[in-house]
Amino acid sequence: MYLLEISQALRLGNCSDELARRSPGTLLHLLWLTTVNRVLRLYVSSQASLNLKQIAEFVMKVYTKNWLKINYKHSLKYCAKHVWNTISRSMYLSQDLKDVVDGEICRNSYFAHPGNILLCMLKYERVYIRELAARRIIKFRESSSNVKSVRVFLHHNLILKQLTIRK
Repeated sequence: MYLLEISQALRLGNCSDELARRSPGTLLHLLWLTTVNRVLRLYVSSQASLNLKQIAEFVMKVYTKNWLKINYKHSLKYCAKHVWNTISRSMYLSQDLKDVVDGEICRNSYFAHPGNILLCMLKYERVYIRELAARRIIKFRESSSNVKSVRVFLHHNLILKQLTIRK
């Protein structure tokens, strides 16, 4: 797979001429993946401008890692973690670039919806996290027993400035 090969070569700092000249392939079913492959190919095969360097760095530090992780763990129970990984990996950006990326994360934060976070918590490795999720679901069901309508999905904007990264 071209994306994996070129990202490993860039990470190790030794991209062969053959890999730099190689075509990333035909248009894939994922247009973004094709675009990312071509950005990295352009980065290694030409004199990179500052903008191209920033895009390639973002691809290497955020996009490629997330894409591989999502393909490895593609279950719905991991979706909130994938959103968190995207946020934490993009913290290195300068403020002007972070504003652009954070805006996109907020607009596409469907998996950071409270219901999806609870689902992720129910499948978490730590028992106390699973118990906390179960208690919250039970509490919500008890408090909303009179409601007979379907819940409406509200698009919540994430407040990314208040998030802290704990390792």
